[in-house]
Amino acid sequence: MSPDNQQTQILQLQEQIQNLTKENESLKIQLFRLDYVYSFFNNYAITSETDIHGDIIYVSEPFMDISGYTQRELIGQNHRIVRHPDMEEKVFKEMWETITSKQVWRGEVKNLKKDGGYYWVDSIIFPILNKYDEIEGYKSIRFDITDKIKAKEAFSDILGEEDSLIL
Repeated sequence: MSPDNQQTQILQLQEQIQNLTKENESLKIQLFRLDYVYSFFNNYAITSETDIHGDIIYVSEPFMDISGYTQRELIGQNHRIVRHPDMEEKVFKEMWETITSKQVWRGEVKNLKKDGGYYWVDSIIFPILNKYDEIEGYKSIRFDITDKIKAKEAFSDILGEEDSLIL
C-alpha cells in the first residue's frame, strides 16, 4: 500500500471517528432529555409499569400516595389489586383488547384504595414495545379526577332533588 493510500485511509478513519463521536454526543443529549421527561412524569403523575401479564414492576410515588400501598406491597402484584368492584368487566376487556393490539387506551377508572376507599383516575395505558415491535409490558399514566367525579355526582343529586320538588 502506498503512503498516499495509507494517509487517505487514516484521514477517512479520523473523519468516521469524529462523526461517530458527534453522533454519540447527540444520543447522550437525547437520552438525557428522555430521562428528564420520564422522571417528570414519574414524580408528578400517577404512573406504573407492568409486565405483559399485568403484574406490577414499577410504581411512582404519587401512585403509592393515592392508593395507600407501599412499593413493597405493589411490586409483583397484578394491577387488579387496585381494581374497584364497581368497575364493569367490559371496560377492562376493551382496555386489554386495545393495548394488546399495540394501541393506546384512554378511559376513566375507579380504583380501590388499600383502606377500602376509592379514587377516580383519567388513565392512559399503552404498550411498551421492544426493537422487534413486540410487547414487553405496559405503561400507565393517570391523573386524579376524584374531585371532578364527586362534583358531577353531587350536581346530579341536586338536579334530581330539584326535579322531584318541581313535580
